[in-house]
Amino acid sequence: MNRRHAALREMNARGVDTLLVSKITHVRYLTGFTGTAGVLLLGPEPVLVVDFRYAAQAAQQAEGITVDGGCAPPRLWATMLDRLRADQGRIGIDPRNLTAEQYLSLPEPGATVDCAGLVERLRAVKDADELRALRDAADLAETLVARLPEWLRPGRAENEIAGEIEYAQRHLGAERSAAPILVSSGERSTLPHGAASDRVMRAGEPVVVDLSPVVRGYRADITRTFHLGPAPAAFHRLHSAVREAHGRAMATVRAGVRASAVDAVARGVLAGHGLDGYFKHSLGHGIGLDQHEPPLLSPHDDTVLEAGMVVMIEPGVYVPGVGGTRIEDAVLVTETGCTPLTTSDPGLREL
Repeated sequence: MNRRHAALREMNARGVDTLLVSKITHVRYLTGFTGTAGVLLLGPEPVLVVDFRYAAQAAQQAEGITVDGGCAPPRLWATMLDRLRADQGRIGIDPRNLTAEQYLSLPEPGATVDCAGLVERLRAVKDADELRALRDAADLAETLVARLPEWLRPGRAENEIAGEIEYAQRHLGAERSAAPILVSSGERSTLPHGAASDRVMRAGEPVVVDLSPVVRGYRADITRTFHLGPAPAAFHRLHSAVREAHGRAMATVRAGVRASAVDAVARGVLAGHGLDGYFKHSLGHGIGLDQHEPPLLSPHDDTVLEAGMVVMIEPGVYVPGVGGTRIEDAVLVTETGCTPLTTSDPGLREL
């Protein structure tokens, strides 16, 4: 498997004999195993340790890997440790993916090597299979966005809209939502992460919808802003500024550009409109098997973008007394620019 070969090359460069992979999306990326519990010991002869519930599934999905699947669920980590202690080589770990208890149970520090970020860097550039899944998830998300105008109307609760989205996406082939469906209306539109509530939507107010269907393990992520009836001029100005920031940022994305530079462009546009104080989060993030992956499009991430990365562009402003608005789209980084995976109209929809 090319993904494992790439990881082994990185391990060899660091003098690591066995890489302990405990983050389940990393395990899936390197093995194809789609279960929810398992630890991979990656080396020349990799071993996937799962409990008995997943033994048959792992044997079927994880081709070319020895599966140790006889333990009860509470014994999973101990079973992995037994195998690890029998290995006399140097062990690569990512401490960020271990609990304190797990970290303290590992062999003495001299036997471990900090390999934080090794698998993330491999995952940042998507292969052809991953891009197909991401495109399919994006297409499904666009189908849902196209149906939002029929669902969004005064007198309905935000939770009802989230229910419509969940029901429809399952029928369209999504496995689930990657994150809580965000439907925030009225004054709640100023919450950047406003999960749907029992609040009843009213005429004359904004509604921000952020949805994230999962297809074959890969996430989509899209946000659009609506207004129930004509929007006031102040809200149009907000959305126009966000749309300009969104467009300018997308025009900046290409291989060789730093992630922080893309964020700076969007932040500069909003500052020009006097709105930088209302844009508190980063501009975006990578996406794939996880909802938020490296690179981060933020002032603090100087990662150089590479062709094949997929990143989110999501400027938003949240002004008390006026409302909140956000636009979010996925783009594929290319050598000369970027290709949007979601292409529906980002303009303000007045319903």
